[in-house]
Amino acid sequence: MRIVILGGGFAGLSALKTHDSIMIDNKDYFILTHKLIDVVKTGDPSIAKIPYPKVLKATVKSINFRKKVVITTAGEIAYDKLIISLGYSQKLIEGATKFENIEDALRIREGLLRAKTVVIIGGGNLGVELASLAREMGKEVYLIEGQSRLLNFMSQESSAYAEKKLREMGVNVLLNTKVEKIEDNTVYAEDQKIRGDLIVSSIGFKGPSILKELGLTTINDRMVVNEYLQSVDQEDVYGAGDCSTTKEFIPMSAQVAVQSGRTAMLNAIGFERKFSYRQYAIIVRIGNEYFGDLLGKFVRGRVAELAEKLGIYRAIKLLK
Repeated sequence: MRIVILGGGFAGLSALKTHDSIMIDNKDYFILTHKLIDVVKTGDPSIAKIPYPKVLKATVKSINFRKKVVITTAGEIAYDKLIISLGYSQKLIEGATKFENIEDALRIREGLLRAKTVVIIGGGNLGVELASLAREMGKEVYLIEGQSRLLNFMSQESSAYAEKKLREMGVNVLLNTKVEKIEDNTVYAEDQKIRGDLIVSSIGFKGPSILKELGLTTINDRMVVNEYLQSVDQEDVYGAGDCSTTKEFIPMSAQVAVQSGRTAMLNAIGFERKFSYRQYAIIVRIGNEYFGDLLGKFVRGRVAELAEKLGIYRAIKLLK
Protein backbone atom coordinates (compact mmCIF):
# COMPACT_ATOMS: atom_id res chain seq x y z
CA MET A 1 0.00 0.00 0.00
CA ARG A 2 1.37 3.38 -1.01
CA ILE A 3 0.78 6.22 1.43
CA VAL A 4 1.58 9.77 0.39
CA ILE A 5 2.02 12.60 2.89
CA LEU A 6 1.55 16.18 1.69
CA GLY A 7 3.55 18.56 3.87
CA GLY A 8 6.56 17.95 6.07
CA GLY A 9 5.82 20.01 9.16
CA PHE A 10 5.28 18.59 12.63
CA ALA A 11 2.28 16.53 11.53
CA GLY A 12 3.84 15.23 8.32
CA LEU A 13 7.08 14.23 10.03
CA SER A 14 5.17 12.51 12.82
CA ALA A 15 3.20 10.53 10.24
CA LEU A 16 6.40 9.62 8.38
CA LYS A 17 8.04 8.53 11.63
CA THR A 18 5.08 6.25 12.33
CA HIS A 19 5.14 4.47 8.95
CA ASP A 20 7.52 4.79 5.99
CA SER A 21 5.79 6.71 3.19
CA ILE A 22 6.35 9.24 0.40
CA MET A 23 6.51 12.75 1.85
CA ILE A 24 6.11 15.75 -0.46
CA ASP A 25 7.02 19.29 0.54
CA ASN A 26 7.85 22.46 -1.37
CA LYS A 27 10.98 22.90 0.79
CA ASP A 28 13.86 20.57 1.58
CA TYR A 29 14.02 21.77 5.16
CA PHE A 30 11.85 21.82 8.29
CA ILE A 31 11.00 25.13 9.97
CA LEU A 32 11.18 25.42 13.74
CA THR A 33 8.40 28.00 13.90
CA HIS A 34 9.09 28.89 17.53
CA LYS A 35 12.63 29.95 16.48
CA LEU A 36 11.45 32.54 13.93
CA ILE A 37 11.91 35.27 16.55
CA ASP A 38 15.58 34.31 16.75
CA VAL A 39 15.83 34.69 12.97
CA VAL A 40 14.44 38.22 13.35
CA LYS A 41 16.93 38.91 16.13
CA THR A 42 20.06 37.53 14.45
CA GLY A 43 19.37 37.54 10.72
CA ASP A 44 20.54 33.90 10.61
CA PRO A 45 17.89 31.68 8.94
CA SER A 46 19.78 28.49 9.79
CA ILE A 47 18.59 28.87 13.40
CA ALA A 48 15.10 27.82 12.33
CA LYS A 49 16.04 25.38 9.54
CA ILE A 50 16.70 21.65 9.77
CA PRO A 51 17.19 19.59 6.56
CA TYR A 52 14.58 16.91 5.93
CA PRO A 53 15.95 13.36 6.05
CA LYS A 54 13.63 12.19 3.28
CA VAL A 55 11.44 14.32 1.05
CA LEU A 56 10.26 14.72 -2.53
CA LYS A 57 10.68 18.43 -3.12
CA ALA A 58 7.69 19.59 -5.15
CA THR A 59 4.68 21.89 -4.99
CA VAL A 60 1.21 20.38 -4.99
CA LYS A 61 -0.83 21.75 -7.87
CA SER A 62 -3.96 19.64 -7.61
CA ILE A 63 -5.36 16.28 -6.52
CA ASN A 64 -7.51 13.92 -8.58
CA PHE A 65 -9.38 12.15 -5.80
CA ARG A 66 -11.24 9.86 -8.21
CA LYS A 67 -8.02 8.54 -9.79
CA LYS A 68 -6.11 8.84 -6.48
CA VAL A 69 -3.31 10.93 -7.97
CA VAL A 70 -1.49 14.00 -6.63
CA ILE A 71 -0.44 16.39 -9.39
CA THR A 72 2.79 18.20 -8.48
CA THR A 73 5.50 20.24 -10.16
CA ALA A 74 7.57 17.03 -10.15
CA GLY A 75 4.89 14.98 -11.90
CA GLU A 76 1.97 12.82 -10.85
CA ILE A 77 2.20 10.64 -7.74
CA ALA A 78 -0.36 7.89 -7.23
CA TYR A 79 -1.54 6.95 -3.75
CA ASP A 80 -3.66 4.37 -1.97
CA LYS A 81 -4.04 6.52 1.13
CA LEU A 82 -3.31 10.24 1.38
CA ILE A 83 -2.45 12.30 4.46
CA ILE A 84 -2.78 16.05 3.99
CA SER A 85 -0.64 17.99 6.46
CA LEU A 86 0.01 21.24 4.62
CA GLY A 87 0.19 23.41 7.73
CA TYR A 88 -1.22 26.90 8.06
CA SER A 89 -1.19 30.12 6.09
CA GLN A 90 -1.82 33.68 7.17
CA LYS A 91 -4.52 36.01 5.95
CA LEU A 92 -2.93 38.98 4.26
CA ILE A 93 -3.75 42.39 5.72
CA GLU A 94 -3.09 45.16 3.23
CA GLY A 95 -0.49 47.53 4.58
CA ALA A 96 1.02 45.06 7.06
CA THR A 97 3.89 42.58 6.86
CA LYS A 98 2.81 39.04 7.65
CA PHE A 99 4.77 36.80 10.04
CA GLU A 100 4.53 33.26 8.72
CA ASN A 101 7.89 31.91 7.58
CA ILE A 102 11.65 32.50 7.42
CA GLU A 103 11.40 34.95 4.53
CA ASP A 104 8.91 37.01 6.54
CA ALA A 105 11.22 36.93 9.57
CA LEU A 106 14.11 38.29 7.50
CA ARG A 107 11.86 40.97 6.00
CA ILE A 108 10.72 42.01 9.48
CA ARG A 109 14.33 42.18 10.63
CA GLU A 110 15.17 44.59 7.81
CA GLY A 111 12.19 46.74 8.76
CA LEU A 112 13.11 46.69 12.45
CA LEU A 113 16.63 47.88 11.79
CA ARG A 114 15.28 50.98 10.03
CA ALA A 115 12.14 51.67 12.08
CA LYS A 116 11.62 54.03 14.97
CA THR A 117 8.02 53.04 15.67
CA VAL A 118 6.70 49.48 15.34
CA VAL A 119 3.04 48.48 15.38
CA ILE A 120 2.20 44.81 15.92
CA ILE A 121 -1.32 43.54 15.35
CA GLY A 122 -2.12 40.44 17.38
CA GLY A 123 -1.22 39.52 20.94
CA GLY A 124 -0.45 35.85 20.43
CA ASN A 125 2.95 34.33 21.16
CA LEU A 126 4.59 35.71 18.00
CA GLY A 127 3.20 39.19 18.61
CA VAL A 128 4.23 39.21 22.27
CA GLU A 129 7.77 37.99 21.55
CA LEU A 130 8.21 40.40 18.65
CA ALA A 131 7.02 43.32 20.79
CA SER A 132 9.59 42.37 23.42
CA LEU A 133 12.40 42.15 20.86
CA ALA A 134 11.48 45.45 19.20
CA ARG A 135 11.43 47.20 22.56
CA GLU A 136 14.83 45.72 23.46
CA MET A 137 16.11 47.28 20.23
CA GLY A 138 14.95 50.68 21.49
CA LYS A 139 11.88 51.04 19.28
CA GLU A 140 8.60 52.64 20.27
CA VAL A 141 6.22 49.69 20.20
CA TYR A 142 2.45 49.36 20.01
CA LEU A 143 0.89 45.92 20.48
CA ILE A 144 -2.78 45.80 19.46
CA GLU A 145 -5.03 42.93 20.56
CA GLY A 146 -8.72 42.66 19.77
CA GLN A 147 -9.52 40.47 22.78
CA SER A 148 -9.53 41.43 26.45
CA ARG A 149 -6.14 39.84 27.16
CA LEU A 150 -2.90 38.82 25.49
CA LEU A 151 -2.20 35.13 24.85
CA ASN A 152 -5.91 34.41 25.12
CA PHE A 153 -5.34 30.70 24.36
CA MET A 154 -3.23 30.38 27.52
CA SER A 155 -3.97 30.64 31.24
CA GLN A 156 -5.05 33.87 32.89
CA GLU A 157 -1.77 33.85 34.80
CA SER A 158 0.31 33.72 31.61
CA SER A 159 -1.77 36.47 30.01
CA ALA A 160 -1.44 38.76 33.02
CA TYR A 161 2.29 38.08 33.32
CA ALA A 162 2.91 38.86 29.64
CA GLU A 163 1.00 42.14 29.88
CA LYS A 164 2.82 43.14 33.07
CA LYS A 165 6.27 42.40 31.62
CA LEU A 166 5.61 44.22 28.35
CA ARG A 167 4.18 47.30 30.05
CA GLU A 168 7.20 47.40 32.37
CA MET A 169 9.41 47.38 29.27
CA GLY A 170 7.50 50.36 27.88
CA VAL A 171 5.38 48.58 25.27
CA ASN A 172 2.09 50.33 24.55
CA VAL A 173 -0.39 47.46 24.98
CA LEU A 174 -3.86 48.14 23.56
CA LEU A 175 -6.49 45.53 24.47
CA ASN A 176 -10.08 45.23 23.23
CA THR A 177 -8.98 47.21 20.20
CA LYS A 178 -10.12 46.29 16.69
CA VAL A 179 -8.09 47.38 13.67
CA GLU A 180 -10.32 48.90 11.01
CA LYS A 181 -7.81 49.59 8.25
CA ILE A 182 -4.20 50.45 7.45
CA GLU A 183 -3.43 53.34 5.14
CA ASP A 184 -0.23 55.31 4.51
CA ASN A 185 1.68 53.51 7.28
CA THR A 186 -1.09 54.37 9.73
CA VAL A 187 -3.21 51.89 11.67
CA TYR A 188 -6.79 53.03 12.22
CA ALA A 189 -8.06 51.28 15.34
CA GLU A 190 -11.46 52.52 16.52
CA ASP A 191 -10.86 56.09 17.75
CA GLN A 192 -7.06 55.91 17.42
CA LYS A 193 -4.61 56.53 14.60
CA ILE A 194 -1.17 55.01 15.12
CA ARG A 195 1.58 55.65 12.62
CA GLY A 196 4.28 53.02 12.31
CA ASP A 197 7.48 52.72 10.28
CA LEU A 198 6.95 48.95 10.45
CA ILE A 199 3.51 47.36 10.79
CA VAL A 200 3.41 43.61 11.40
CA SER A 201 0.38 41.32 11.43
CA SER A 202 0.59 38.22 13.60
CA ILE A 203 -3.10 37.30 13.30
CA GLY A 204 -5.34 35.56 10.82
CA PHE A 205 -3.90 32.05 10.77
CA LYS A 206 -5.91 29.62 8.66
CA GLY A 207 -5.52 26.58 6.46
CA PRO A 208 -3.92 26.78 2.99
CA SER A 209 -6.30 28.03 0.28
CA ILE A 210 -5.68 24.97 -1.93
CA LEU A 211 -7.92 22.84 0.30
CA LYS A 212 -11.03 24.83 -0.57
CA GLU A 213 -9.93 24.92 -4.21
CA LEU A 214 -9.83 21.11 -4.18
CA GLY A 215 -13.50 21.05 -3.21
CA LEU A 216 -12.93 19.81 0.33
CA THR A 217 -15.25 20.91 3.11
CA THR A 218 -13.41 23.54 5.15
CA ILE A 219 -13.74 25.73 8.24
CA ASN A 220 -11.44 28.77 8.15
CA ASP A 221 -9.81 27.07 5.12
CA ARG A 222 -8.96 24.02 7.29
CA MET A 223 -10.22 20.70 5.91
CA VAL A 224 -12.91 19.11 8.04
CA VAL A 225 -12.18 15.61 9.33
CA ASN A 226 -14.08 13.17 11.51
CA GLU A 227 -13.00 11.78 14.88
CA TYR A 228 -10.62 9.40 13.09
CA LEU A 229 -9.04 12.33 11.18
CA GLN A 230 -10.58 11.04 7.98
CA SER A 231 -11.82 13.60 5.46
CA VAL A 232 -15.58 14.04 5.59
CA ASP A 233 -15.49 14.14 1.78
CA GLN A 234 -12.94 11.51 0.70
CA GLU A 235 -12.71 8.04 2.25
CA ASP A 236 -8.99 7.43 1.63
CA VAL A 237 -7.85 10.91 2.64
CA TYR A 238 -6.81 11.99 6.14
CA GLY A 239 -5.97 15.40 7.57
CA ALA A 240 -3.40 16.20 10.24
CA GLY A 241 -1.89 19.29 11.82
CA ASP A 242 -2.89 22.91 11.40
CA CYS A 243 -4.58 22.38 8.02
CA SER A 244 -7.33 20.19 9.48
CA THR A 245 -10.01 20.42 12.14
CA THR A 246 -13.11 18.67 13.34
CA LYS A 247 -16.39 20.54 13.60
CA GLU A 248 -15.64 20.82 17.33
CA PHE A 249 -12.27 22.52 16.56
CA ILE A 250 -8.68 21.32 16.92
CA PRO A 251 -6.16 23.97 18.08
CA MET A 252 -3.18 24.94 15.93
CA SER A 253 -0.19 23.74 17.90
CA ALA A 254 3.04 21.84 17.26
CA GLN A 255 2.23 19.35 20.01
CA VAL A 256 -1.26 18.71 18.68
CA ALA A 257 0.15 18.39 15.14
CA VAL A 258 2.60 15.69 16.23
CA GLN A 259 -0.19 13.74 17.92
CA SER A 260 -2.52 14.09 14.93
CA GLY A 261 0.15 13.02 12.44
CA ARG A 262 0.68 9.77 14.29
CA THR A 263 -3.06 9.07 14.63
CA ALA A 264 -3.73 9.86 10.96
CA MET A 265 -1.02 7.44 9.85
CA LEU A 266 -2.18 4.67 12.19
CA ASN A 267 -5.68 4.96 10.78
CA ALA A 268 -4.39 5.12 7.21
CA ILE A 269 -2.62 1.76 7.66
CA GLY A 270 -5.69 0.09 9.11
CA PHE A 271 -6.16 0.97 12.76
CA GLU A 272 -9.31 2.67 14.02
CA ARG A 273 -8.15 5.17 16.60
CA LYS A 274 -10.25 8.12 17.63
CA PHE A 275 -8.16 11.26 17.87
CA SER A 276 -7.67 12.94 21.21
CA TYR A 277 -4.96 15.41 22.09
CA ARG A 278 -3.26 17.01 25.04
CA GLN A 279 -1.41 20.31 25.27
CA TYR A 280 1.58 19.59 27.47
CA ALA A 281 3.30 22.96 27.40
CA ILE A 282 2.95 26.37 25.76
CA ILE A 283 6.00 28.51 26.46
CA VAL A 284 6.63 32.16 25.57
CA ARG A 285 9.78 34.27 25.93
CA ILE A 286 9.98 37.95 26.84
CA GLY A 287 13.54 39.19 26.90
CA ASN A 288 15.57 36.34 28.35
CA GLU A 289 12.76 35.02 30.53
CA TYR A 290 10.64 32.02 29.65
CA PHE A 291 7.15 31.51 31.05
CA GLY A 292 3.91 29.80 30.19
CA ASP A 293 1.67 26.85 30.92
CA LEU A 294 3.03 23.40 31.74
CA LEU A 295 0.44 20.67 32.20
CA GLY A 296 -2.11 23.36 32.90
CA LYS A 297 -0.05 25.22 35.49
CA PHE A 298 1.71 28.58 35.18
CA VAL A 299 5.51 28.27 35.25
CA ARG A 300 8.37 30.68 34.70
CA GLY A 301 12.15 30.74 34.77
CA ARG A 302 14.24 27.59 34.54
CA VAL A 303 11.30 25.17 34.51
CA ALA A 304 9.69 27.01 31.59
CA GLU A 305 12.99 27.18 29.70
CA LEU A 306 13.52 23.44 30.08
CA ALA A 307 9.98 22.80 28.82
CA GLU A 308 10.68 24.95 25.73
CA LYS A 309 13.96 23.17 25.01
CA LEU A 310 12.27 19.79 25.42
CA GLY A 311 9.79 20.82 22.74
CA ILE A 312 12.65 21.61 20.33
CA TYR A 313 14.34 18.31 21.20
CA ARG A 314 11.17 16.39 20.36
CA ALA A 315 10.93 18.20 17.03
CA ILE A 316 14.52 17.29 16.15
CA LYS A 317 13.85 13.66 17.08
CA LEU A 318 11.20 13.54 14.34
CA LEU A 319 13.94 14.29 11.82
CA LYS A 320 16.13 11.32 12.79
